[in-house]
Amino acid sequence: MSEKPEDLSLPLAVISRIINEAIPPNTVVSTEARKVLCKTASVFILYLTANAGAMSAKHNRKTMNANDVLEAIQDMDFPQFLEPLRRSLQHYREIQQKRKDSIASRKSEDVSKASTSAASGSPPAGSPPKKKSSPPGKKQQEATVSEVVTISDSDG
Repeated sequence: MSEKPEDLSLPLAVISRIINEAIPPNTVVSTEARKVLCKTASVFILYLTANAGAMSAKHNRKTMNANDVLEAIQDMDFPQFLEPLRRSLQHYREIQQKRKDSIASRKSEDVSKASTSAASGSPPAGSPPKKKSSPPGKKQQEATVSEVVTISDSDG
């Protein structure tokens, strides 16, 4: 992790793009002003992150989640950001749920196709020919072990 706050600044190109989208056309923003906005945004994000981390610690958790960020924004006296952020979070969660449902339906379709083809005795279309299985060796056993990492955006 970086030790100096200067190393934790946002990319100037990203900030410039946001500035250009937010201001009317034909408006000129100096390079110095862009750098100041970049530094200010970086400091705000660091401050928000520190406060959200304190909120998760207050709830005896090591993982910071979206509710901690919203609570930190409220605690920092930025209530005008809460409603737009809540709407954005809700929209994000809906998109993620649709994606999850889509994946689940595709998997169930694949299972039903596989069971139909297994009943008929033919392999599913596009599937590679079956190889003769040998007793599981060490490499095969290691390949079946995987680590699951969960990132949560709720208090659950």
